[in-house]
Amino acid sequence: MFFRRLSIASLVLVTAVCAAGGGRVAGYFPYWLQYSQFTPEDVRYEFLTEIRYVSLVPAESGELALADENDGPNLEKLAALAEQNKVDLIISVGGAGNEDAMRALGAGDDALAAFVASAKSELSKYKAEGIELDWVPEESDDFAVFKKIVAALADAGVKVSANLSNDASKASAYGSDVFGKLASASIYFTDQMSEEITSVAPNANLKKAREVIDAYVGAGLAAEKMVPIIPMYGKSFYKASGLGSSYEGVGSGNEGVLSYKDLMKAFDGPDYKVTFDEASWSEVAVSSTETIVFNGIPSFREFAKYVKESGLGGVALYDLSGDHKEPIVSLLVTVGQVLRPDINYQPKKKRK
Repeated sequence: MFFRRLSIASLVLVTAVCAAGGGRVAGYFPYWLQYSQFTPEDVRYEFLTEIRYVSLVPAESGELALADENDGPNLEKLAALAEQNKVDLIISVGGAGNEDAMRALGAGDDALAAFVASAKSELSKYKAEGIELDWVPEESDDFAVFKKIVAALADAGVKVSANLSNDASKASAYGSDVFGKLASASIYFTDQMSEEITSVAPNANLKKAREVIDAYVGAGLAAEKMVPIIPMYGKSFYKASGLGSSYEGVGSGNEGVLSYKDLMKAFDGPDYKVTFDEASWSEVAVSSTETIVFNGIPSFREFAKYVKESGLGGVALYDLSGDHKEPIVSLLVTVGQVLRPDINYQPKKKRK
């Protein structure tokens, strides 16, 4: 298997790292998992401090509704199990395709008031800890609206978090007053490699991510509030021969995307040569027909160590369905061993 071909030292599960960082380990549960075989019962709550449900979306009136009305039972079960396991539930609001709806909240006081009231109602209904704003402003007017939304929620007593831009040049556009009102802030370091890029680059360049994080800390965001988001999936490119090479289209997987657990199956054979790229803290798998860029145990471990040593709040994983359940190859366990070394990550013994 893949993890056997890498050096033993790079795969040893870390038991502790002497540092001062936080121990938050968050995982995403998107609404579309209802169409897969991953359910709220499959979540390993004992390894998480919080779970983030994706998502609710605002109507023109400002009131929130499920992104998919069929997913109500999933959210109810997720909320019940999170409470039972003492894991904080965070409800994400917005998301791709809902940018205009988020912008509209700044058009008038009535819509924003309805949004805040609806957010408080949903938090109470699901006994959730807080709201996560999943909207990245683009223009100066967007940042003004974003600031208005954050202030309205925070002033109403809502614990509000947000996903911020992964463009370092925009770190100062949010303003220290917004940073002060946020309970936590996340930055997606996913989908760094797209079809628009002509040569293969890392799916998530975790060394580059540090520059973005440094920019936010420099702009006034407290390091302990930062919870970077890293992907548990890879991307494949047909006829590519490694990082920096050209390609002729997407490769294997669902439109070129493969979950981490599916990658582990693919690498259980001689077809791929897997290496760790020190320059980007990412993994690369090359076969005779394709190159796959992804993040595996070595890069997750290195990034978790950086998070802890830098005093950041923790790490969020996107999404939980992509992980492998075997502790020796689990990304959730790899991160947890660094950030929460007091947890028992050994597999539970089966009853006879």
